[in-house]
Amino acid sequence: MPWKNTLKEWGGVTQLFHWGMFFLILGQYTLAYTMLDLPPSDKKWTLFGWHEQMGVTLFLLAFLRLWWRELNPVPRDSEKAPRWDALLSKANIWILYILLFSFPLTGFLMTVLGGHPVNYFGLFTIPALMEGPNIYSKVFLTAHIWISYSLYVFVGLHILGALYHQFIVKDDILVRMLPHP
Repeated sequence: MPWKNTLKEWGGVTQLFHWGMFFLILGQYTLAYTMLDLPPSDKKWTLFGWHEQMGVTLFLLAFLRLWWRELNPVPRDSEKAPRWDALLSKANIWILYILLFSFPLTGFLMTVLGGHPVNYFGLFTIPALMEGPNIYSKVFLTAHIWISYSLYVFVGLHILGALYHQFIVKDDILVRMLPHP
Protein backbone atom coordinates (compact mmCIF):
# COMPACT_ATOMS: atom_id res chain seq x y z
CA MET A 1 0.00 0.00 0.00
CA PRO A 2 1.44 3.38 -0.93
CA TRP A 3 1.80 6.07 1.75
CA LYS A 4 0.38 8.79 -0.51
CA ASN A 5 -3.09 8.88 -2.02
CA THR A 6 -3.68 7.97 -5.64
CA LEU A 7 -6.69 8.69 -7.82
CA LYS A 8 -7.86 5.13 -7.06
CA GLU A 9 -7.32 4.79 -3.30
CA TRP A 10 -6.42 6.49 -0.05
CA GLY A 11 -2.80 6.16 1.00
CA GLY A 12 -1.46 4.87 4.29
CA VAL A 13 -1.00 8.30 5.87
CA THR A 14 -4.60 9.28 5.13
CA GLN A 15 -5.80 5.96 6.52
CA LEU A 16 -3.74 6.51 9.69
CA PHE A 17 -5.32 9.96 10.12
CA HIS A 18 -8.82 8.59 9.43
CA TRP A 19 -8.72 5.57 11.74
CA GLY A 20 -6.45 7.15 14.35
CA MET A 21 -8.73 10.14 14.78
CA PHE A 22 -11.80 7.88 14.79
CA PHE A 23 -10.39 5.83 17.68
CA LEU A 24 -9.21 8.95 19.54
CA ILE A 25 -12.71 10.39 19.27
CA LEU A 26 -14.17 7.13 20.58
CA GLY A 27 -11.73 7.45 23.47
CA GLN A 28 -12.85 11.02 24.04
CA TYR A 29 -16.51 10.01 24.26
CA THR A 30 -15.59 7.17 26.64
CA LEU A 31 -13.61 9.54 28.86
CA ALA A 32 -16.36 12.17 28.76
CA TYR A 33 -19.14 9.82 29.81
CA THR A 34 -16.93 8.18 32.45
CA MET A 35 -15.66 11.40 34.04
CA LEU A 36 -19.06 13.08 34.05
CA ASP A 37 -20.53 10.20 36.07
CA LEU A 38 -17.82 10.39 38.75
CA PRO A 39 -18.13 12.43 41.93
CA PRO A 40 -15.45 15.11 42.42
CA SER A 41 -12.19 13.25 43.05
CA ASP A 42 -8.57 12.99 41.94
CA LYS A 43 -9.61 10.28 39.46
CA LYS A 44 -12.22 12.58 37.89
CA TRP A 45 -9.71 15.46 37.48
CA THR A 46 -7.12 13.07 36.03
CA LEU A 47 -9.67 11.94 33.42
CA PHE A 48 -10.49 15.58 32.66
CA GLY A 49 -6.77 16.20 32.10
CA TRP A 50 -6.50 13.27 29.69
CA HIS A 51 -9.64 14.46 27.90
CA GLU A 52 -8.18 17.96 27.49
CA GLN A 53 -4.82 16.63 26.24
CA MET A 54 -6.49 14.32 23.72
CA GLY A 55 -8.70 17.21 22.62
CA VAL A 56 -5.67 19.40 21.89
CA THR A 57 -4.10 16.45 20.06
CA LEU A 58 -7.24 16.00 17.93
CA PHE A 59 -7.23 19.70 17.10
CA LEU A 60 -3.60 19.51 15.94
CA LEU A 61 -4.29 16.30 14.00
CA ALA A 62 -7.23 17.97 12.24
CA PHE A 63 -4.83 20.63 10.91
CA LEU A 64 -2.31 17.99 9.83
CA ARG A 65 -5.02 15.92 8.23
CA LEU A 66 -6.36 18.86 6.21
CA TRP A 67 -2.81 19.85 5.22
CA TRP A 68 -2.13 16.28 4.04
CA ARG A 69 -5.40 16.27 2.09
CA GLU A 70 -4.37 19.45 0.28
CA LEU A 71 -1.00 17.92 -0.68
CA ASN A 72 -2.42 14.67 -2.06
CA PRO A 73 -4.90 13.74 -4.76
CA VAL A 74 -8.36 12.76 -3.62
CA PRO A 75 -9.49 9.44 -5.08
CA ARG A 76 -12.16 9.74 -7.76
CA ASP A 77 -15.82 9.36 -6.93
CA SER A 78 -17.54 6.10 -7.76
CA GLU A 79 -18.65 5.83 -11.36
CA LYS A 80 -21.45 3.47 -10.29
CA ALA A 81 -23.09 5.87 -7.84
CA PRO A 82 -25.56 8.61 -8.81
CA ARG A 83 -24.40 12.24 -8.93
CA TRP A 84 -26.40 13.20 -5.83
CA ASP A 85 -24.38 10.65 -3.87
CA ALA A 86 -21.09 12.39 -4.64
CA LEU A 87 -22.56 15.78 -3.65
CA LEU A 88 -23.94 14.47 -0.34
CA SER A 89 -20.66 12.69 0.37
CA LYS A 90 -18.60 15.84 -0.18
CA ALA A 91 -20.97 17.91 1.96
CA ASN A 92 -20.78 15.34 4.77
CA ILE A 93 -16.97 15.19 4.61
CA TRP A 94 -16.63 18.98 4.87
CA ILE A 95 -19.15 19.12 7.72
CA LEU A 96 -17.06 16.47 9.49
CA TYR A 97 -13.94 18.62 9.00
CA ILE A 98 -15.75 21.62 10.50
CA LEU A 99 -16.81 19.48 13.46
CA LEU A 100 -13.28 18.06 13.86
CA PHE A 101 -12.02 21.63 14.34
CA SER A 102 -14.92 23.10 16.33
CA PHE A 103 -15.36 20.18 18.75
CA PRO A 104 -11.94 20.45 20.41
CA LEU A 105 -11.88 24.24 20.02
CA THR A 106 -15.12 24.69 21.99
CA GLY A 107 -13.83 22.30 24.66
CA PHE A 108 -10.58 24.24 24.89
CA LEU A 109 -12.35 27.62 25.10
CA MET A 110 -14.80 26.25 27.68
CA THR A 111 -11.83 25.16 29.79
CA VAL A 112 -9.55 28.21 29.62
CA LEU A 113 -12.44 30.69 29.81
CA GLY A 114 -13.87 28.70 32.71
CA GLY A 115 -10.81 29.27 34.86
CA HIS A 116 -8.83 26.10 34.17
CA PRO A 117 -5.39 25.83 32.55
CA VAL A 118 -4.67 23.13 29.96
CA ASN A 119 -1.48 21.15 30.50
CA TYR A 120 -0.35 19.36 27.37
CA PHE A 121 1.42 16.16 28.47
CA GLY A 122 3.79 18.20 30.64
CA LEU A 123 5.29 19.89 27.56
CA PHE A 124 3.56 23.22 28.09
CA THR A 125 0.61 24.72 29.91
CA ILE A 126 -1.93 27.08 28.43
CA PRO A 127 -3.10 29.29 31.30
CA ALA A 128 -6.71 30.00 32.17
CA LEU A 129 -7.83 33.25 30.55
CA MET A 130 -10.62 34.11 32.99
CA GLU A 131 -11.93 33.09 36.36
CA GLY A 132 -14.83 30.72 36.16
CA PRO A 133 -17.41 29.51 36.03
CA ASN A 134 -18.84 32.28 33.89
CA ILE A 135 -21.25 32.87 31.02
CA TYR A 136 -18.52 32.39 28.39
CA SER A 137 -17.52 28.94 29.60
CA LYS A 138 -21.21 27.98 29.79
CA VAL A 139 -21.80 29.10 26.18
CA PHE A 140 -18.84 27.03 24.98
CA LEU A 141 -20.00 24.07 27.09
CA THR A 142 -23.37 24.20 25.38
CA ALA A 143 -21.70 24.45 21.96
CA HIS A 144 -19.38 21.54 22.86
CA ILE A 145 -22.35 19.36 23.81
CA TRP A 146 -24.32 20.20 20.65
CA ILE A 147 -21.29 19.60 18.46
CA SER A 148 -20.81 16.21 20.15
CA TYR A 149 -24.38 15.27 19.15
CA SER A 150 -23.79 16.59 15.64
CA LEU A 151 -20.68 14.45 15.38
CA TYR A 152 -22.78 11.38 16.20
CA VAL A 153 -25.13 12.24 13.35
CA PHE A 154 -22.53 13.01 10.69
CA VAL A 155 -20.22 10.12 11.60
CA GLY A 156 -23.32 7.91 11.48
CA LEU A 157 -24.16 9.23 8.01
CA HIS A 158 -20.55 8.66 6.95
CA ILE A 159 -20.71 5.03 8.11
CA LEU A 160 -24.11 4.50 6.45
CA GLY A 161 -22.70 5.95 3.22
CA ALA A 162 -19.73 3.57 3.33
CA LEU A 163 -22.04 0.61 3.94
CA TYR A 164 -24.38 1.78 1.15
CA HIS A 165 -21.44 1.84 -1.25
CA GLN A 166 -20.13 -1.52 -0.11
CA PHE A 167 -23.37 -3.52 -0.09
CA ILE A 168 -25.78 -1.73 -2.43
CA VAL A 169 -23.66 0.09 -5.02
CA LYS A 170 -20.90 -2.54 -4.69
CA ASP A 171 -18.10 -0.21 -5.80
CA ASP A 172 -15.45 -0.91 -3.11
CA ILE A 173 -15.47 2.67 -1.81
CA LEU A 174 -15.23 1.27 1.73
CA VAL A 175 -12.27 -0.94 0.84
CA ARG A 176 -10.28 2.12 -0.27
CA MET A 177 -10.07 3.31 3.36
CA LEU A 178 -9.15 -0.09 4.79
CA PRO A 179 -5.49 -1.13 5.16
CA HIS A 180 -4.48 -3.78 2.66
CA PRO A 181 -1.23 -5.05 1.09
